[in-house]
Amino acid sequence: MVPESRERLLTIVAAAGALDVASFLATRRQEIFRASTGRAAGSVAGLLLWSSLAGTSLGERVRPNDRALRSSTSLLAVICGLGNLALMGVHLKVRKGQRRALLGGVLGLAALSSGLRRLFRA
Repeated sequence: MVPESRERLLTIVAAAGALDVASFLATRRQEIFRASTGRAAGSVAGLLLWSSLAGTSLGERVRPNDRALRSSTSLLAVICGLGNLALMGVHLKVRKGQRRALLGGVLGLAALSSGLRRLFRA
């Protein structure tokens, strides 16, 4: 079983990741959905992944002994983490959105480290 403080941290990180993507979509919805549908689709996918991670990490509090739920949460954390770190790298390379990219990178690193720790701790 995961210690309570680590469970909370992953839930907070996942909620912050979902909020970050949702705020990006909300503030740029006019331009992004018209001019760059691929970018919009990627952002919506990111929102769904972060939201799913938040949901599964909350679900672990209700069913703490569910191994399938724990595995799903761990894999979602790794996927969200790797995705956000890759996105940060791309943004830093083209020098766009550096503050948001760094925030996303920090959230991605937290999710990745949590997911890997959970996977390898068995």
